Amino acid sequence: MKNFELGLEQQEKFGRNVEILIKFMRHGERGKDSQLLDLGRDITKRKAGESGIKRDDFDAVKAIGSNAAPIKEDIKMGRALETADIYATEIVGDEKFKTRVNNILSYETLVSPRPYNHTEIYNKNLPDNFNELVDTEKIVAAKKAQMATVNYLIGLSTPEALQYKKEIAGSFACIVKHYQEMAKKLNSGSKVLLPAGTHGGTMEFLLQQALVVRDGDKKKIGFNDIKEIGGEFDPSDSYNVDIQTDDKGEFKEFKVNFDNQDRPQKEMSLDMDKINELVEFYQTLHDLK
Repeated sequence: MKNFELGLEQQEKFGRNVEILIKFMRHGERGKDSQLLDLGRDITKRKAGESGIKRDDFDAVKAIGSNAAPIKEDIKMGRALETADIYATEIVGDEKFKTRVNNILSYETLVSPRPYNHTEIYNKNLPDNFNELVDTEKIVAAKKAQMATVNYLIGLSTPEALQYKKEIAGSFACIVKHYQEMAKKLNSGSKVLLPAGTHGGTMEFLLQQALVVRDGDKKKIGFNDIKEIGGEFDPSDSYNVDIQTDDKGEFKEFKVNFDNQDRPQKEMSLDMDKINELVEFYQTLHDLK
């Protein structure tokens, strides 16, 4: 009986009433050279301040993300990882856990050939004098270029394009699945915030394939038009996947919400059957099984 009680005590010690909030973030405003602009750093800091998240809301804050080139040499970070690091720093300062590269969030680790030239289309839709524009003009010009680029990819329906987009969705699904498993290992009552830096033209596809939207008795999985989620993601924009367990260690629905209040604020979550399908697809494609 004593060993049985000890086993129950150990079970109760881990994985109960745990929350891991993954904040998938597009990197801040960048220039034509793909480096993060000071404007992008400032906007990310402002968004962190406006988030309402306080230092004591989480037991741990840890930034992860893509370290796609070019790398800023003095801090050894690419634009996406640096954006996540800035956000974490603004929330908890030096109390943040060490920022870690997680290149599953990088387009550079995809094995499916890219069915379009992202940089060429993006830069083609920027004005020639982009670097000379004032900050407010840069924001408008960059949004127009990103919208044209993302919409181009979403509209592609060749077998190559469909595989490419499913692989991207699978990479994000792997992040969700990893932290689902991690939640069972954390001390009960733990709360963790994970700013996860990534890229526009990638972060949309997990939602495009696995987002569940409820409207009364109606339920829809995924979307065909990016307007259904309020358009493509702006620099420093984000969405949240909230992984929670209850007091028995069972998982609640993985709620999804947007920081930008102009986006839909309906009841949203991830379809876990679809997440598991995407993880299996990604792992098979990468020979990880």
